[in-house]
Amino acid sequence: MAGKTFPDIFCSKIKLDRLTVYLASTGKGAFRVGLGLNRSSHPKHFFGRLFPAERLAEDERLNRPLAEAVEAALRNRPAGNALSMDVSFTPFQWAVLEAVASIPFGQTRTYGEVASMVGRPLGARAVGQVMGRNPLPLIFP
Repeated sequence: MAGKTFPDIFCSKIKLDRLTVYLASTGKGAFRVGLGLNRSSHPKHFFGRLFPAERLAEDERLNRPLAEAVEAALRNRPAGNALSMDVSFTPFQWAVLEAVASIPFGQTRTYGEVASMVGRPLGARAVGQVMGRNPLPLIFP
């Protein structure tokens, strides 16, 4: 990601009990999700630390599709409409995230099982790295 220029980032947050979910989108779609437990800061401050050189604006309307998808995921419901995203993945990363998204609600898989699902049975560590860098963790849990 070094040297890459991002478009303007529009951010907002939703609060669900003790969990604060920070949402960021661009004009193209969902960009990032961040989580805070028992703490809350302004969304521009939260994302400003991650993207200090970018122009940030608060915009709940633009983040509404992402907020609806996050709320559905937290309630173990399908997100409904396809979510537009502004993220780029390698083919392997995309395969891992699609495999994870296909796991039925309430079920889990190990990284080794996900690696086998994408045809890389020895790729558990690589799956772990994809999930550790996942920009949309509640969309691709």
